[in-house]
Amino acid sequence: MIRTLLILLVLMTPSLLEAAEKKVPQQALSSAVDYLWSQQHADGSWRSEQYAVLRSGQALTPFVLHTLLESSDSLSSDEAEKALRAVRLIVSHLDDEGALGRSDPDILEYPVYSTAYAVMAIARMQRLGYEASTEEKAELNRHLIKMGQFLRNAQFDEASGFHVGMPTYGGWGFDKAKQAGEPGHMDLAHTRRAIDAVFRSLGLPYTNDGSSARGDKACRFLAVMQKHPETFSLQPVPEGVTRPTEIPFDGGFYFSPVVLAANKGRFDDNANCWRSYATATCDGILALLAAGVPKDDERVTAAVEWLKKHTNIDYPQGVPTDHPEPWGEAIEFYHYAARAEVYRSLSFPAEDRAALAATVLKHQREDGSFMNTVSPLMKEDEPLLATALAVVALINCLP
Repeated sequence: MIRTLLILLVLMTPSLLEAAEKKVPQQALSSAVDYLWSQQHADGSWRSEQYAVLRSGQALTPFVLHTLLESSDSLSSDEAEKALRAVRLIVSHLDDEGALGRSDPDILEYPVYSTAYAVMAIARMQRLGYEASTEEKAELNRHLIKMGQFLRNAQFDEASGFHVGMPTYGGWGFDKAKQAGEPGHMDLAHTRRAIDAVFRSLGLPYTNDGSSARGDKACRFLAVMQKHPETFSLQPVPEGVTRPTEIPFDGGFYFSPVVLAANKGRFDDNANCWRSYATATCDGILALLAAGVPKDDERVTAAVEWLKKHTNIDYPQGVPTDHPEPWGEAIEFYHYAARAEVYRSLSFPAEDRAALAATVLKHQREDGSFMNTVSPLMKEDEPLLATALAVVALINCLP
């Protein structure tokens, strides 16, 4: 009997051994997905019990739904019904402009971010297929088009008082501009999601009249965030700092040209520029790809080279480790998710993805959930948010 078992072990093919190794992360992913489905409320929402800005479900619901829909190539009848319930909840919160996240005038739930994920989730559900009446499907499609129109109108361009001499031109922010030429909070992360929703999920023309090449305006903004030589004159400096005559182009990205304190890499006094850091660089790569920039374009390859030089999975390099606020620890799961999406999009080696998956798995709790136990600065101590980010990471790490 023992001899037979030994022979069988010797005869096991590499593919069988690989399958055995992959079983654990696949089981972990299934457990995390089950946890997220179990947390859906009867009205179809996912909402936070600890953060007021996430309590209505307008922001968490589309993000969690999109994550769950991306985790599978098909839906069971039960999952399809749950997904449709979430979509109905989303639609019930849309305003006249097609924006999500504005139901409570006192607490805005990231209108651009929420609407972008709603678009991506609904478009994904349509591709997977779902049971509903012809009338409801037609109505949902009308909402989808309206949400896309809101996102297009929310881009900072000439129609909202912005011009190419502004660092914010071509990007997106927290919401549409409240005053002509005044962006409010705006950053690379919001821009990336809007590009993804408008270009990839909907394939809408880039401008309202369809006359501009796809992604031109967005790429102008991304060039500012990548510290490109052609746009260094538009890149901001802290108050009291003399604007440099040249900024080194390292291929990496920073986060915001407006909310300077949100740049977690902080300002590099020696180089006279904002430091590139891992999560922003991942977002930059993904935004470029979503805007239609080829994978072999110099902007993409330069950013990838930066990432290959900064391979620490446990900490988003570029973020100082000695800052009074632990920003690096606060974006732990966001870092896993964004890095994994880049690894998948650009076909990084399987061993890199396996190493990232193994790092994520160390944090899984018994109920399948994840939670950032080090810092609440980015709300990753909310299990719904952290678990959804972990699922994104695992989806993109597995074959």
